Amino acid sequence: MILGGGSYWAGRQVEQKFRDSVDFAANNGIAVSVVEYQRGIFGATARTDMVFQIPSKEDPLVTESVTVPIIHSIRHGPLPVPTSAARIHSEAQLTEDDIEQFNEFFDSDLFPVADTVIGWAGGLHIHVVSPKFKASIENLSLKNKTTLVEGFKRVYTGTASIMLDKFWFWGKGENGAVSNVEIKNFRIVFDASVKDGVLSSGTLKLNAGRIIVEGEKKETVEGASLAFLVENFDAKAIDSALQLMLDGQEGQEQTIMLFLQRKPVFSIQDAHGRWPEGMASGNFRIAYTGEGNPDDLSAFTLSSDLQMELPRALVMRHISSQVTEEITDTLEGGEENEINVEKEMTEQAGKQMTGLLEKNIFVEKGETLNVDAHLRNGELNLNGKPQPLEILFELIPPFI
Repeated sequence: MILGGGSYWAGRQVEQKFRDSVDFAANNGIAVSVVEYQRGIFGATARTDMVFQIPSKEDPLVTESVTVPIIHSIRHGPLPVPTSAARIHSEAQLTEDDIEQFNEFFDSDLFPVADTVIGWAGGLHIHVVSPKFKASIENLSLKNKTTLVEGFKRVYTGTASIMLDKFWFWGKGENGAVSNVEIKNFRIVFDASVKDGVLSSGTLKLNAGRIIVEGEKKETVEGASLAFLVENFDAKAIDSALQLMLDGQEGQEQTIMLFLQRKPVFSIQDAHGRWPEGMASGNFRIAYTGEGNPDDLSAFTLSSDLQMELPRALVMRHISSQVTEEITDTLEGGEENEINVEKEMTEQAGKQMTGLLEKNIFVEKGETLNVDAHLRNGELNLNGKPQPLEILFELIPPFI
């Protein structure tokens, strides 16, 4: 009786956790809903419906909404799962009409299967397996204190957060190339306020203790952090844009006009992370200052600011990697033996770095490269000197 009562109590908590997680996903742009939840003493079964945007059979350039039922088998309580509050196995149940489209979408007859473990303290552990990718999340916790703004369908105000100890992803590309991503101690915090129909302030902060991306190249970043900020975003325009995205439709001119008339501002603040070569940091801000007429390009004016501080060795490594690829791509079979690729790379990368410094794209301060750019009324001031706008494109290659 004690075990049965404990399992029944755990089942109530698991159902609430299940429904809260689905609501959180639905409130943040994922088209999913709980259709049925049948709870017993030691287990439960549930069904959720998820809406996917799949290329149309008639026209691949047009998407259509396809609802996929997902069946969840749930075991809960101290007797069936003593090491956790619950274990959930989730599989999609496709109709014969939808299987062909999803075969093309997933490039396989097998579809992703998810296994979720809910700890007694409330943390979620999720493992997803499919032929093209695998992913796992350890100790995921969600907190949602947002409320739907009256008169809107998809605009929320308040705070929400996502925290997890570890995220791991393995994927196989079209050419068979394999990539791995690992993120530890990841945190996302969202905060927004709406006043008089305007998203007066919205902040999305991201923090990660460590990020490792491994494919053809490997990058490791420690203590990564940044914050996205928006100001003066029209709430009605946000609502319309999100609905258009979920419906798979193209944007409308009226939605664009609403965005521009409020003179929106977008910022990235306090972006920083430590690479093996040293700490990199930056800030970015762009604001619309025109008259809100998308048909009049002369009235489409922007104000923008960019500051970056980068380790010289990091920029040099990325330039060298690109130069090496360019050299090897132009070589024909057997030429690698006749040309010293490393020597050629060193010479060309050195020339590119010298050119960036001579053009005042970077300002060198010891082992650090700085960028301080300001755009006003169509005129660019880069590191204290007027420059043509096109020169900003030369900032991009060292980071691709």
